[in-house]
Amino acid sequence: MSYLILARKYRPQTFSEILGQGPIVKTLTNAIKQKRIGQAYLFSGPRGTGKTSTARIFAKAVNCVKGPTATPCLKCPRCEEIAEGRSLDVLEIDGASNRGIDQIRTLRELAKFSPSSGTFKVYIIDEVHQITAEGFNALLKTLEEPPAHVLFILATTAPHRVPATILSRCQRFEFKRLPLKLISEKLKAVAAEEKLKIAEEALVGIARAAAGSLRDAESILDQMAAFSAGTIRAEDVQTLLGTIDEDLFMEAAEGIQAKDPVRLLRLIAQCVDNGLDLIQWGLGFLDFVRNLLVAKVGAGPLGFEELEPESLQRLTELAKKFSLTELTGIAQMLSAAVETMRRVGEPRIPLEIALIRLSSSGAQVSVAELLERLEELDRRLHENANVQNQGEMQSERSTSAAQTTAPSTQAGTTGPASPELGKIISTWPVLLELLHQSKASTAAYLGHGSPISLSDGDPPELIIGFGKGSEFHHQALSQLATRQLIEQSLKELLGHPVRCTFKLVDQLPEQPRPAQASAPTTGQESQTHLSSILELFEGRVLPGEG
Repeated sequence: MSYLILARKYRPQTFSEILGQGPIVKTLTNAIKQKRIGQAYLFSGPRGTGKTSTARIFAKAVNCVKGPTATPCLKCPRCEEIAEGRSLDVLEIDGASNRGIDQIRTLRELAKFSPSSGTFKVYIIDEVHQITAEGFNALLKTLEEPPAHVLFILATTAPHRVPATILSRCQRFEFKRLPLKLISEKLKAVAAEEKLKIAEEALVGIARAAAGSLRDAESILDQMAAFSAGTIRAEDVQTLLGTIDEDLFMEAAEGIQAKDPVRLLRLIAQCVDNGLDLIQWGLGFLDFVRNLLVAKVGAGPLGFEELEPESLQRLTELAKKFSLTELTGIAQMLSAAVETMRRVGEPRIPLEIALIRLSSSGAQVSVAELLERLEELDRRLHENANVQNQGEMQSERSTSAAQTTAPSTQAGTTGPASPELGKIISTWPVLLELLHQSKASTAAYLGHGSPISLSDGDPPELIIGFGKGSEFHHQALSQLATRQLIEQSLKELLGHPVRCTFKLVDQLPEQPRPAQASAPTTGQESQTHLSSILELFEGRVLPGEG
């Protein structure tokens, strides 16, 4: 006798054997018990979750000699014929190869004939979304008013591709992906029945690779049984399926936290040498960062049922080394990198670029944090200016009464012509950071310009000047969509709309300082202010810049 694969050998034969679909099983069994059997059902959901198996069990339940019954006997000729796929009253049709109008017309003609031996003639149409529009139109009337002895069960993995006119004529059941723990338990029972030795870590690895599909999990177990001579180990699963050890993700996260790009590049080179799929590595690392986020917000073991206590503890400790903003930024950059990797011929390059940026940049902060820090900086500068002004006024009084008002007058003339323009100038770095999060190129172009004037109006017009050598940046920002993005960002910062105009100038004027910081400063005071800024923004001066 030929070998029967595990996915077929352990296929559910009764409603009680269907895993992870409790509400669906309860509804169908109650409908049979109450004799409220519908005329058409739609089973939708991911592959390997039990759609076709449930359809076959339902067909046995309504055609069993003891039925309709929620517990078919599995021994009568009708049940055996359905189980073996040779029943004339239960027809399984592949929607992909019988999708045209001619095939559907033939189905309609055959539906008129009474069942040969059973109570119902059941049509199970798999992948029904593959049927053409003309085929659906031909099926529509029969589906709405079928003969009393006909029952339609439609199965699909893409219910959104089924016309609404078909959906509205069916009772719809959505099959869910099976939990990892449930798949692991089922695999363990199958392995015991087949006398296979398998490690717990291997069970979890197979269940995770199946991604909620029990059929996929059983097929992988079948494959592993042929691969392993003795006990199926976790290393065997990783070798055969190309899955990635979580220690690699842990090391990558530690490299980012330590700001060590060389360590990350060495890690990627190791993955390439070992033949790992870098796109799958990127997706796996993205999922790992997701786990760090869950641990960071204090969600406890949520979503970590497959992890050993030691692994969960290690994950929690690593999450403490990152801020929530940093983890969110890492996830966003990785997501963008994976999308790019799928489109290019060499996925290694965008992945390495993303990891270098993540390990080389400073701590990422949100716009709200930047605004808060800017306000704090403004307050400190204001306090320093007041102290300095008081000292100068006392010195001037002791020297000459005639010179008392001169510094005050001079200081007043150096402030910005418009308080609103001064506000825009002070928040200019925040605007660039806000734009960088939405469109980095726009922020880079705008960084070559500078606000030079603000005119009255409704809304007021902000003139942003660009000096010599910035013609390209000026032209790039002049596009309507780009200008609207800048205006929207300014509106978020200022609380009111501003109209932007970009202008080429011979030379950008020196930016006026806010009034509260307009008093003359010495070299020592400038150094003090610089130290305050660096301390506040956790920055450092790079050699050769500034």
